[in-house]
Amino acid sequence: MTVESWDPSATGLTSSHRDILNQVVTQIEKRALELGDTEQAFLRPVMLLDADEWRSFVSRETDESIEAWIKVLTLIERDFSGFEAGSRSPVLTLIKVLKSRNALPDGLFAWIKSHTRNRFLPYGSLADRL
Repeated sequence: MTVESWDPSATGLTSSHRDILNQVVTQIEKRALELGDTEQAFLRPVMLLDADEWRSFVSRETDESIEAWIKVLTLIERDFSGFEAGSRSPVLTLIKVLKSRNALPDGLFAWIKSHTRNRFLPYGSLADRL
């Protein structure tokens, strides 16, 4: 097991994060999911960023892109070590963004439930819903 250092100046979402997420979307469309060590190290810290950061990051994205990223992040959290975000998963924030746009696609919750190990997806924690 290795211990990684945390650089607080490198925690914000950038266009590089957008590029990696879009690359993974393309991989999933081809039925493959690969993230090198560099991409994993780059994405891992942003899994726990607060909801405001994620909302700002996707504010100009299309509904289709956000849906694709929900799927990407769900699979990354399931398939790669160190991405477990529990109730702080950005998937929950992205779902709320689509809900606020009245753009939540039919079947997305069923897809998430069939592809996640995170017990908080797709609904979040009970405390968040009260």
